[in-house]
Amino acid sequence: LYYQVATLVRNEILSGVWPAEGQLPTEEHLVRRYGVSRPTVRKAKRLLAEEGFIRDVKGSGCYVNRQEIWNTTPPTVDNLNDIFHYGSKMAFKIREFGMVSNTRDVESKLQNPSDRFVFQIKGVRHYLDEPVSSVIYYLPYRFGSRIPLESLDQNPFIPQIEKLAGIQVTEGIQTISLSRADEAAAQHLKIETNTAVLLVESVYFDTENQPVEYVRSQYADKLPYAIRVRRNS
Repeated sequence: LYYQVATLVRNEILSGVWPAEGQLPTEEHLVRRYGVSRPTVRKAKRLLAEEGFIRDVKGSGCYVNRQEIWNTTPPTVDNLNDIFHYGSKMAFKIREFGMVSNTRDVESKLQNPSDRFVFQIKGVRHYLDEPVSSVIYYLPYRFGSRIPLESLDQNPFIPQIEKLAGIQVTEGIQTISLSRADEAAAQHLKIETNTAVLLVESVYFDTENQPVEYVRSQYADKLPYAIRVRRNS
């Protein structure tokens, strides 16, 4: 919800309703204007401050920054390190984990037809304590069976899995499409089942070009980063 409030305030700033160097309305005003709680308004303001749109002046209030300070584009990624860095700003909370039967869809991504089971981790990525995406990780049996779950924390999973499973990820392929929120994603993201979501499917490969992880992420709003593509020379 804070993200929607931040979007509304950002749009007001961009349209000139609240001009640069002017004072932003008080939190009480924003609470009444958008019909949300004070903590939600504060989270929205924190996000806008990180983007350079606003600043707090102690004893005076909150002000809109000069336009040249505004960051109107999401962070850009063009390699795995960028994705890991962006992921480090989020927290991941595990909801379910364990071995599950391999399915035709997962098998096609992990290329593991001999595995009867795969290791699955379900959870939610959070940013500023709000859910951003509902995520399912799938690992081939040979890796998942040797990862002690108690060793995993809220940081990006791939660097942790590399260390615990003794592998090195060198490449990732992402497929982005529109989908509908399943029951679990709806619950995680606090939306209605079958609401339109952005589905990001990622497959990561090791140094021998073997798939080592398949990730399904459902985003309720939008992909939180831009992707840069380049032509090979």
